[in-house]
Amino acid sequence: PDEKLRTRAAQGAVWLADLALAERLSEAALRAGGGLEAELIRAHALSWLGRGDEAEAALARIDPSVLQSDGRARVGFLRSSNMLWSRGDPATAKAVIEEAAENVSAQHRAYIDTFRAVYWFAVDEPEAALCASSGLAVDDMPAVVGAELAWVLTTVYAEAGLTPEAVSTAEYGYLTATRSFDAPHMMFNIADSHVSALVLAGRVTEAVDVGARIRRQAADFTGTARPLGAAVAGRAAIAAGDLRSACALLQDSVTALCAKHSLGWGYRYLIPRIEALAMRGHLDEATADLALLEQMPRPFRQLDHEQSRARAWVAAAGGAVSEGINMLLSAARRASAKGQFAAEVLCLQTAIQFGCRRSAPRLQELATRVDGPRVQLVARLAEALRDMDAVALAQLSEEFELMGDLVASADAAAHATLGYRRAGMRGSALSCATRVSELAERTGACTPALLGVLEPLPLTVREREIATLIGQGMSSRRIAERLHLSVRTVESHTYRAMSKTGTTSRNELAALLPHQRA
Repeated sequence: PDEKLRTRAAQGAVWLADLALAERLSEAALRAGGGLEAELIRAHALSWLGRGDEAEAALARIDPSVLQSDGRARVGFLRSSNMLWSRGDPATAKAVIEEAAENVSAQHRAYIDTFRAVYWFAVDEPEAALCASSGLAVDDMPAVVGAELAWVLTTVYAEAGLTPEAVSTAEYGYLTATRSFDAPHMMFNIADSHVSALVLAGRVTEAVDVGARIRRQAADFTGTARPLGAAVAGRAAIAAGDLRSACALLQDSVTALCAKHSLGWGYRYLIPRIEALAMRGHLDEATADLALLEQMPRPFRQLDHEQSRARAWVAAAGGAVSEGINMLLSAARRASAKGQFAAEVLCLQTAIQFGCRRSAPRLQELATRVDGPRVQLVARLAEALRDMDAVALAQLSEEFELMGDLVASADAAAHATLGYRRAGMRGSALSCATRVSELAERTGACTPALLGVLEPLPLTVREREIATLIGQGMSSRRIAERLHLSVRTVESHTYRAMSKTGTTSRNELAALLPHQRA
């Protein structure tokens, strides 16, 4: 076959997300005398395969002086994108696009302006990304550019709590990603952000539907697409409280994605896998994955609020519930400072599920800024827990279930059970505890609130926290450092816990608490 047929075949392979085949065919086209288009396809495939150095070498060989304005813009965009995402060098990526901008006419600046928005998004400056994207229209630009801009804007809108804007941008993005051979993998990025928008808003059932749809579509592709589809579905499953399915979907997906895309998709989906494992009480596995994450320094998109929630769940699974709450409150403040108000809501919700009672006033403010049912329920949950209103907590458990967040539903029911017990309402407490058991079984969750009901001991939250850490072999000094307490305070709590339970040693006290779940 001549080079034109090989080049068209390489384009088709990219469209089918078979990047390894695209690289082989484009290289064959080049050997047969193929020109610029074959070189660009090869560089595109290499970059998405995670072979950024090879992609840069291919793009650097192209002489911009022989290109028209649109060609220079396209090459500049591809080089900058490869430098940013595949080579992990945001500063050089910015320099490359600014150099390209000097030789591009006004009618071809979509490539340049879009990459500027992508850059600010990548360095975690969402407001700057929105500013840079002002005036750009997803459906008026080349597909590979429009699809990446749709992903960026969907994510920024989602985290800000602008759900209608996020959903409509995602829908435009899907159409853009499928109208050209350039951007099939971007469809999975857009779907991931679409799921985020729906989850953060509290439209959980819709998020699960998006995850299921993208997983079905991934089955028609090869290579990286299949684990990507499963990973997106796994994130939606976590939000719905289907933790067993989430762990299963993310297990093989993350292993496959980390093998070739460790700082990209591997890093991105390792975070929800850590969260799902910790929510199930699988502390050893979650801790091992967290250690792996910490060995993967990523120079772009830190996913701060997602990372913080995962780390907080690991801390809580290990018994350091107050430490987890502090992590979440800090993450909520950072999200707020960046205008990520929907992300702030979810951080505060998790802290409330852990037992935090300090967020009601802030959530009332957020209820006027964030779209969707989640923020309204979380604001009411904060007030009910602050007042220890067992009736309201029990009602909220049912409403969280209707929303689709079964773990939040279980935790609200657990807090209601404790409230009924304190009020001496034994029948209501038993009824609510039965609901807790049923939800725990359905979700596979093992949260601090559930353990407080299902493994009842006459301990305060702090006493239980310290007893759990004793069970991990920590000394009083180490516990004091972990929880930011004095050694004397730790030993005082330990003594009171032993007195309440009739135990005569630290080991006996620790043995009363449940071990990790299988």
